Amino acid sequence: MFFRAVWSLVLRKGGPRMRQMHSPGSAAHSKEKMPPYTNYHAQRSYPMPDEPFCTELNAEQRALKEKEKGSWTQLTHDEKVALYRLQFHETFAEMNRRSNEWKTVMGCVFFFFGFTALMIWWQRIYGEWQHPSPLATARGHALVVRATSQALIRHSSEEV
Repeated sequence: MFFRAVWSLVLRKGGPRMRQMHSPGSAAHSKEKMPPYTNYHAQRSYPMPDEPFCTELNAEQRALKEKEKGSWTQLTHDEKVALYRLQFHETFAEMNRRSNEWKTVMGCVFFFFGFTALMIWWQRIYGEWQHPSPLATARGHALVVRATSQALIRHSSEEV
């Protein structure tokens, strides 16, 4: 309780300056935007990002943006694709394509299976897997003698 009150007081007074550094609106290390891909986040569930993919345009891209303001029938297919790429990073087909991540996961799984099998093999060859027989000790010998004597007693009582 006391620690929580002290910690909130330290944060309110600007002690370690953690709140200013890690605000959700900017990057953790700098307040300036990193050109040209800052705050761009598009995904399949919400494909409309808050900002365009490219924010800083070169001369050719600026000319294309000016041409975009005119009639779209005068634009070629390549120019339309270039305009799309200025706004968005990937098309839906590119977002929906399969990744090959499963190959990496399965490779790691099989690697660790193989490594485990190698360790078990190594332990079987060089480890101490042979346990002493319980009958080899003096106590084991006494157990055998007791069991055989009880069997002889039972056998002799059944004959009577």
